[in-house]
Amino acid sequence: MSPLGRMISRFSDYLVLEENLRVLSFVNAVMSFAGSLYGSLLGLYITGTLGVSILIFGFMNTARDLVSSLASFPSGVFSDIFGRKKMMLLAIVFSILTLLLLFLFKDPLWLLIALVFQGLSTSFMGPSSSAYVIDVTPEEKRGKAYATLAFLQSLSSILATSVAGIIAVLLGFYWLFAAALILGSAALCGTMLFLKESLDYSAERVEKGRRNGLSFTDFKNGLASLKNPLLLAVLLGIVFHTLGIGIQGPYLAIYAENVLAFSLPTISLMLSAEQLGILIGHLPSGKIVDKYGGEISFAFHIAATSPCMILFTISRNPILASAILLLWGLTFGLDNVSRQSLIAKYRSQAGVATAYGVINLISGMVALISPAVGGAIWTSFSPQLVFYTSAAINVLGSLPLFTLWLHNRKHRNH
Repeated sequence: MSPLGRMISRFSDYLVLEENLRVLSFVNAVMSFAGSLYGSLLGLYITGTLGVSILIFGFMNTARDLVSSLASFPSGVFSDIFGRKKMMLLAIVFSILTLLLLFLFKDPLWLLIALVFQGLSTSFMGPSSSAYVIDVTPEEKRGKAYATLAFLQSLSSILATSVAGIIAVLLGFYWLFAAALILGSAALCGTMLFLKESLDYSAERVEKGRRNGLSFTDFKNGLASLKNPLLLAVLLGIVFHTLGIGIQGPYLAIYAENVLAFSLPTISLMLSAEQLGILIGHLPSGKIVDKYGGEISFAFHIAATSPCMILFTISRNPILASAILLLWGLTFGLDNVSRQSLIAKYRSQAGVATAYGVINLISGMVALISPAVGGAIWTSFSPQLVFYTSAAINVLGSLPLFTLWLHNRKHRNH
């Protein structure tokens, strides 16, 4: 076998490269590149270049997360009824509108609207993309399928984050928005022309999906899935993790500039180290989740991220900060793969996208206060306390998942 053949064979041990996922993988990778190109530095642009206060920026993020949470449940229901492709197209359209507003306007009101559109894009893309994997992938390969999408997204994200700071310094933020706009348009065309509707050949296709209307039952069935106590344990873990991560998330780059005094290109490369860790971590994540289970994999990831948050605050040079974020990123490889596998596993009779949507709705509603909480802690107490609070809340999320793992292990032994 040739060296290229051996490399492809080696990658196939960890990733799923089947035809059904190729177009979705391409679209997600392009959207990830576009989002990371401007998203990693958006906080610096709004607070630094445009002069918006940290507190107002925190509330902008809260508004975005609120809209994203509220829209995720109905978007999942719509996806189970009208198809995955339509919802993904809407997600890309809202992403393009976000970039147009950022490119054209500087007023805080228009920035708020842009972040709202960004939230809508996330809520429409997430449940449908996750459900698409379920539709086209056998159960024994789903962990690796999710890992494939996550790996390609991370690869594109690290490339974008690596050059974002350099482009912003040399050419300005507008060039970041313009480049992301071109990429978003390419993703829109690719989705329209090449992505097949997975519900057309999926076992998940049911008679209600052919209807042209909605009823209250569609939403009620989604909420009924939460009667499963095992799914509630997963939800509790996700809620604490999302809340903890969200408190410090928008302020990572701002802390690096204002407190650690790192330059913009240095911050960009530092964030790239985190993306590199995520990229490497995604390679074995699908195989780990398929072998050991999403419960213990997710619990380990959450427990490992909290110390990294604390260590980041005491890093005094870019090399140490990059090393900490690299370690942080390595554990994040298990995040997306674990949570999506667990939701699919414990969703009972709810539609796939509906189950993802209702989990995103509830966890997002609880976590939407986190950016505002982070901003309030920053301005009222200290920047360091933002990360300490985040770490303390985050680690609580590992407890219900570890308990769920012990519960399943006990039942297997009996």
